[in-house]
Formats: sequence, C-alpha cells, structure tokens
Amino acid sequence: KQTTDITRKILHNKLFAFENMSNLNPTNNNINSDDFVHIMDVEKTPHPALQVKLTPRHDEIGLLSEKKETVQICTTVKASNLSDENSSRAPVDIVIVLDVSGSMQGEKLNLCKKTLELLLRELRHEDRFGLVSFADQAVLEIPTRKLTESNKQAALSKIKNIRTRGCTNLSGGIGMGAQEMRAVETPNAVRTIFVLTDGHANQGISDPEGILAITAGCLSAKPGNETPITIHTFGYGTDHDHKLLQDISKTTEGGTYYFVDSDSNVASAFGDALGGVFSVVAQNAVLNISVPPGSRLTSVHHDKKSNQVGESCKVNLGDFYAEESRDVLFEVTLAPGSNVDSSNVPVPHAYVGLSYLDTIGIKLVDAESVSACISRPNSTVLSPPNPHVVVQWLRVQATAGMAEADRLSRQGNLEAARAKITSLLSQLRDESAGAGIESDPLIVQLISDLNEVMSGLRDTRTYETYGCYVSSAKHQTHTYQRCADADFSSTNVYRSSTKSRMARKLNQFLD
Repeated sequence: KQTTDITRKILHNKLFAFENMSNLNPTNNNINSDDFVHIMDVEKTPHPALQVKLTPRHDEIGLLSEKKETVQICTTVKASNLSDENSSRAPVDIVIVLDVSGSMQGEKLNLCKKTLELLLRELRHEDRFGLVSFADQAVLEIPTRKLTESNKQAALSKIKNIRTRGCTNLSGGIGMGAQEMRAVETPNAVRTIFVLTDGHANQGISDPEGILAITAGCLSAKPGNETPITIHTFGYGTDHDHKLLQDISKTTEGGTYYFVDSDSNVASAFGDALGGVFSVVAQNAVLNISVPPGSRLTSVHHDKKSNQVGESCKVNLGDFYAEESRDVLFEVTLAPGSNVDSSNVPVPHAYVGLSYLDTIGIKLVDAESVSACISRPNSTVLSPPNPHVVVQWLRVQATAGMAEADRLSRQGNLEAARAKITSLLSQLRDESAGAGIESDPLIVQLISDLNEVMSGLRDTRTYETYGCYVSSAKHQTHTYQRCADADFSSTNVYRSSTKSRMARKLNQFLD
C-alpha cells in the first residue's frame, strides 16, 4: 500500500514526536500523544497489523459473591502474519558491530564470518548493510549502503579478510555502529544493530554505566529520524558480561540479548534475530488503558508502563514481529452496585486503545478502543477463571520470581535463590493443575525453563559460568514474550515461523 506524498512527508519529519510517546526518553515528556494523534494523517484499517482483545479473569461476578474489590483483565495484542516469506516485509538497514579481539581468534571468528556471508545473501538490493569491527579501536570495515550486486560482492570479499587484533573496545564499536546508522539520510522502515562479543570491555570506556549512557545517547530518538533503531546483543561463550549486554539491549525498544553458549549456535542465533528483523509489522505500539467512572485502575503488570493516575495508564510495547502476541495484565476495581443495570447487561470495566506505526502499509494507525465487560448479577455467582488469564498471571509471577532469584544469586545467596525457584515450581504445578491448564504449552515451557535456571544454581562456579547467562536469557524471554533462543532446535512458544525458518536456514548452511 502507498501513502500520499503529504503522509510520507509527515512520517519523515514528524515521526520523532510519535516515538516520544514512549517512556524511554524522560526529557521529552511534554508531547501529548492524544493531541498528536489528532493532527496526524491517521488511518483506520480493515486489515490491521495489530489486533487487541480484552479478557476478564471472570466474565460474571455477582454482587453478593466472595469477590468484592478488584478483578484482573488481560489485554492481548496479536500481530498479523506476513503474506509470504520475505516478499511483503519492510526494507531493513542493518549494521553489524563485531568483536575481533584476540579471544575471537580461530573457529569463533571463522563461524561469525561465515554467518555474515549467509546473512548478506538473505538481504535484498533495497536493504542496507554495514560492518564495524572493534578491538583496541573501532574500524569501519564496510560503510552502510544499499546492497547492489557490486556492493554485496565487495562486502563478501571484505568479510573474508577480517582478522583478529588487540583488546575489546566495546564502547567504540557501538558508537561507530550508531554513527553509521545515523549517517543514512533516508533510512529504511526497519533499522537495527547487531553487537557480538565474547568478553568484557577493557579498552576505551569500559565501565557499564558509561557504555550504557553512550548507547542510549547514540540510539535515542532524534528529530528528523523516520524510524527507531533497535540493538540486539550476542554474548558468545561463558566469559562475557551478560548483564551489560542485556542492559544494552534494553536501551532500545525491541532489543534482545542472545546467550550463544556454543560455536554451533552462532548462525542460528543470528538467524533467529534476523527472522525477527525481517518480519517487523509494527513499531512504537502504545496501549492506552482507561476505566469508566466508578472504577479505578489499581495496578498494571508491565515494566514499560507510565505512571498510573488511577483513571488511565499508557504502556509502551515497542515493535512487533509477525505472529507475535503480547499480554498486559492489569487490575481494576469492580463496578459498584449503583452502576449495575438491573437487567444484568454486562458492565464495562475497562477500555483499551492502541496506536502504532504500520511498517508494511507505511502509515500511523489509531485503533478503535475495545472494552472489557463483566456481568454483575444480584447473586453469589462467580464464573470460573479464564484459562488464558490464569496462564498469563502465572507467567508474570514466574518472571518476577526469576528476577528475585537472580538478584539473590548475584549477592552470593544461592540457597535462597534455589528456595525461590523451588517455591515457584510448586506454585506453577499446583495452580495450573487446579485450573486444568497443566498441559498448556506456556506452562510446560515455564516449568522447563525454571528447572534449567535451577540447574545453574548448583554452586557458585556453576552460576558464574552458566547459570547467570541462562537466568538472564529466560527472564528476558518471558518478560517480553519474544524468542531469543540461540538454539533453533529448542522448543519455544514465542518463536514465530519466520524466526524458526531463518534460524534453521542459516544453521543448515554451516552444517
């Protein structure tokens, strides 16, 4: 679909304001997103990239039932599928920031170079590709440019000649990668940076706070940029700074951290990430939750929520890959008896609106608000809990428990961390069995992942060489409901068909 010239100009010159609807740039909170939507050429669409559904935990709650105060409601945002492999995807700009320090010598670097060659072959002529290597210094190996056949062949030749050298100047690599991305005057709809390293920053700015400040400063939304930049990090082996790499990925909406624990998973990790980049259907997705008079929003279980004011709350969901779903749980007070119609018509308890940039249709979308209604008969009836809401509530509790266990582990209290995971496992088994959802794929994966986290808490050495990486990766996966698994053969309920196909494809070429 094509937009008018006016809409294209608006998107090019004004989109940075839309990006500031997110909570990532607290210095730019003076933009009212509701006012902004009204001045844009916003479209309603019969075939939206994203669809919203609201599900109360209970459909029917009698005025005389045991449940008197609040009820959980789950917002589910589902992304559409791409029409077919690769043909309808948005063009991408991708810059690779590759560690070529001495520790990458041998098979590690060879596999990375082969993976980059495969990645290049998957890119189309309208895509852009750039490569920065870093050791003692950052070096621009391949300027970011569109992949004409001659540019692609030149890039392939350059990759073959990359050699290891020196130490690990991570900040220099990220800074140069961001500079290359910013230098593109008319960027593509999707822009991303891949950072791969196997060690700790020991050259240039090496303290985590400084590196994070540089990353956030380089990649934050700036006037005139058409689309946001995401950063994906790949930690190679068991001697990298997993917390730093995960925090780097969090500086941008939609960034992910991959724990690449073996040589054989390098290609599939890149493939999984590339499959996501190739299937972006929406960006800058923002939920607007509100409640009717007489109700109050009491809590929102999401780390990208705005400050709650009791009546409304915004939640930044970032970008969506095709087929992805995100769930945001929140709680509202039950409508009082004075607000209930004697005819027992379901009563609205919450409204949710959604705005986003459709990257395929190249347009802003302001979706119609949907409501969550609950019947409030004058009786003791309480309908059974909705299975999907129960599953998502268990996911939220599991991710919070993983974070607490990891905090205890980093403090050296492995015994308390193990006790926390044991308690979580018991809770998941008991509550899922009670609700008849013990065979739900997400419950099965949560239990499997918690057991894997537990195996990494055996002792201090196990935690430092394995457990800390697993814990970070599993927590991120379930918090953001996005696959970031380097092993394409593993079972992951969040892995889309595009991610699976690309991870498998790149991995098979290296077999």
